[in-house]
Amino acid sequence: MALIPDAGRETPHSAMRRAVDPFVSVVVVASGDMRMLERCLRSILSSDYDDFEVIVVEPRPGSLDIPRMLVNDFPSDQRLRYVEEPSSSTSLARNTGMARAEADVVGFVDDDVVVDRGWLRSSAKALVSESGIACVTSLSSPGGWESEIRSLLEPAGSSEGSGRKTYRALDAGTGTPFLAYATAALDGGGGLMVAKEVAREIGGFDPALGPYTLACGGEKVDLLVRMLRHGYALSYEPQAVVWRDDAAAAETGRREAYRQGVGLGAMVGKQLIAHPHRREWLRSIPAEVGVRRDPDWRQAIQSRGGRPRHVGWIRWLGMLVGPIAYLVSALTVQARSLMGGQSSGPTPVRTVRRMVVGDETINVVWFGEAPALKVRVGWQRTGEHDAALRFEQLVLGAPAAIAPPARAATGTLQISAVVPARNAEGWIESCLRAIRENEPAEIILVDGGSTDRTVELAEPWVDKIIDDGGAGVAAARMMGVASASQPWIALVDADVVLPPTALRDLDRERCERQLAALQAGLHSVGAGDYWSQSLAKHHNRGNSRQWFGVCASLIARDLLLAHPLDGHLRSGEDIDLRIRLKRAGFRIGVSETMVGLHRFADGFAFAGQQWLADGAGLGRMVRKHGRSALLNAMIPFAAAALGLARGMREALRPWPYFAGFAVGNYIGLWRGLIDRSVPARGRGRQLLVAGTLVGLFALPTAVVAGAIALMLLLISLAHAAYDGRLLLVTLAILIIAVPFEVGRGAEGGRFSLVARYIAPFAAWAVLLGLILSGLRLARVIGM
Repeated sequence: MALIPDAGRETPHSAMRRAVDPFVSVVVVASGDMRMLERCLRSILSSDYDDFEVIVVEPRPGSLDIPRMLVNDFPSDQRLRYVEEPSSSTSLARNTGMARAEADVVGFVDDDVVVDRGWLRSSAKALVSESGIACVTSLSSPGGWESEIRSLLEPAGSSEGSGRKTYRALDAGTGTPFLAYATAALDGGGGLMVAKEVAREIGGFDPALGPYTLACGGEKVDLLVRMLRHGYALSYEPQAVVWRDDAAAAETGRREAYRQGVGLGAMVGKQLIAHPHRREWLRSIPAEVGVRRDPDWRQAIQSRGGRPRHVGWIRWLGMLVGPIAYLVSALTVQARSLMGGQSSGPTPVRTVRRMVVGDETINVVWFGEAPALKVRVGWQRTGEHDAALRFEQLVLGAPAAIAPPARAATGTLQISAVVPARNAEGWIESCLRAIRENEPAEIILVDGGSTDRTVELAEPWVDKIIDDGGAGVAAARMMGVASASQPWIALVDADVVLPPTALRDLDRERCERQLAALQAGLHSVGAGDYWSQSLAKHHNRGNSRQWFGVCASLIARDLLLAHPLDGHLRSGEDIDLRIRLKRAGFRIGVSETMVGLHRFADGFAFAGQQWLADGAGLGRMVRKHGRSALLNAMIPFAAAALGLARGMREALRPWPYFAGFAVGNYIGLWRGLIDRSVPARGRGRQLLVAGTLVGLFALPTAVVAGAIALMLLLISLAHAAYDGRLLLVTLAILIIAVPFEVGRGAEGGRFSLVARYIAPFAAWAVLLGLILSGLRLARVIGM
């Protein structure tokens, strides 16, 4: 996918850029060394900048030593806040600090550095100085300027002259040296300042690349590379200085050079192994090589004091080890995620919000269904030698009711439309044009790594474009929700076209019915071939039309933040949301008056993907919800059986579709039931999953036995007609008349069962009997 240029792109932090001195939240992750942490905090609090706060995040605290130090050494400084992160991941700790930040600008400082008094001011000034800048990095200097260790620790190419340097992705179609730009901007990595909404938009820091993992800390370079890939700019500000401890010996520098190499190699390995845009990354390799051969670049490296050649070889050795280290680290993080230990990848981070539910005000946590993190704030000193800690729950945001209308007093709609899309160039323009005619406050496109012209065609119609990084449609929707500015969200899929007044009609109906969320009614249409027409006919005829989903829905933003779509499901997230909202007591429904157009693509491949995804989603529902979702998992097979039976009335035309529907859902259900990314919690649920798998294993046998039984019954009826039993034949002919005379006009009435299933079966029996009678008569005549 081509990078989106800065021009014409509105970002959530555009107003922040215009501020001269924005409010800044500085996040410091405590590594356990109390002396270094205290020194770091004192340097930050001594800055010549007025409007800031400091958030100390402690990963997996084992004692109260750090809170006690904060109480004793900073008893009256209200700029300090303390947060606990349950996991030991430094990357997740940074993400947690960013989630707790009250400012739109967040600085990240390692606890082993001392910041210059002007670091905050210089970094903030650089961040708002130019359009499109999302991150400012600092000059990181270990000890004295002439130290040999400095040449070992600093990455090559990081200090190009003494002035500010801005790095931007090149135009679409031109190779951009992402890695060279990111490492050059990062310098030693001791401090960086980012626009919070941008960092949250791209997913924050990756826990698989944390400094205490086997990947040795490539998470900062990875963050900067993702910013460049999303079209944002980086700024290296040498006036913003942070100082590290001078290394005790060159051996420490060599070890650090090796760790830096491993981190860079791990980050490159991630791009090649797990990133959906690996081809674009490979195309940038010539640009990477070219920029490192540039004379100015080489001169900048030589001007830094001469790096020993063996250190470069050490770093290259680390880079060779990096991809393997990333793979092991990612598998370890994934294993912890399956056990509920930590997130498996960079995702939009959690925050805490207060919401009014009925008459009760509750605190909720998003992103992901996780318990609220413990937060300790507001300490005070009560004695000269001891301290008492006062613990309070942190709450962000004002109370927000979920029932008021989305239409403001001025008549404008306070709605953000979120459209997830991937390779939808045939549909995206008509979808977005229809949404724009509804006049929402903003339209957010969340692209899933499209390789066609989807993004290019969408740009004139949308206010913001987000790349979900291949996280899946559920996570894509939540990324759009997280970046939305309005209290109401319209979730609209790219294959849906809404009428011009759909959003206003939905909001009016939702208020009249006192619903927390409402989905538009949908009429499905195919592309013209057999498979798409069958898909559309099945959806229009089935009871699923009355099920609440998320393909064309109006829902309160706070409600989605409180009950987010589960990104682990990847399909079936709408069923999961429906189950959870009903359990929580929320009233949801499907519109009785407003109908949108739902489109299906042509071809068997598209239909097969639909069946597999539906089945896998149902399987994951069983793992997550147990018995309450088991009935839903059996619905496709009941629908397939009824469809095959009903097909006897339609000259067997639906049989290929329903046969594929049954097989696709069967395979998908297997995949979902064995998908360990969705944990089956509790012994009872695990036994239920195992029993369902056994039942699925026996299902083909049951289907074959049932088919044989039906064939025997059909043959028996045929022989009854063949033997000339006129009474049975007469009754069968009378039943045959039902679907043509009564049943077709009373599909929902008392004759529907007879008209749909019994009459066609009897008709086929009589037809077979007549064929047998004809064969017998022919044989007699021939004799």
